Formats: sequence, structure tokens, C-alpha cells
Amino acid sequence: MQDFESGARDVIAAAGARVVKTIGDAVLYVADDVATGAEVALGLAEAPATRGEHGVPVRVSLVWGRVLARFGDVFGPSVNLAARLVDIADPGTVLVDRGTAGLLADDARFALTARPGVEVQGLGMIEPVQLQRAYRG
Repeated sequence: MQDFESGARDVIAAAGARVVKTIGDAVLYVADDVATGAEVALGLAEAPATRGEHGVPVRVSLVWGRVLARFGDVFGPSVNLAARLVDIADPGTVLVDRGTAGLLADDARFALTARPGVEVQGLGMIEPVQLQRAYRG
């Protein structure tokens, strides 16, 4: 667990984002812009340091949206949606919501692939999009 937390903090800080909190095997971070958030999300999925001693790939999500900051924590629909997306992500993948995907669509660094819609408790039908690095050949 310490390897994961330390590795995640390194990835988040190196990209210019901030750790809000760690909860067991999860980390919540915020970024000042959506591209930084995407870089962090991909970095977390790719970094060997976040995989721990057993090399287990992490599940990552990113949702760009307003949050309420209170007592060092953040709250709101974006946080709830991010939690649901990470629950349905495959190991080693990054999922974003349609709104976040729309904001990243014109950025040549990223590739976006729509995934089938999923019914989730409390939010209804969500349409996840997988975020990956765009490969230039």
C-alpha cells in the first residue's frame, strides 16, 4: 500500500496536480485544467510505482467538473461520477465521462474510445469513454 500511495503522489505532483486524500487503495486528486488531469490519470495507470509489489494494474477515472472544497476534501456530482467510473474500469485503464471526453477531443495527445453505457446506482445510465495516449507512428 505504501508503494502505491508514494508512487501515486509522485505522479500527481510531477504533473502539477494536487492530492486531496488517499483512502486505502484509492487516491483523489484535483488539477487546474483538464489536460493536466488527463496526464495524471494516464500516468497513474502507466506508472510501475503505483502497481505495488505484486504488479497489479490500477483502475483510474477522470471527471472534469465543479467541486465543493470543504475542510481539505472535495464533494459534488463530479466526485461521485468519478467514483462510479473507477468502479467499472478494467485494470490498467482510464475511464472518463462524455463531458470530459468532449473537452479532450481536440487534444492530439489523447485518444478516446466510447464504451457501452452502464447503469450505475444513484446516477442511472452513464456512457464511459476510455482515455489513452495517442500514438504517433
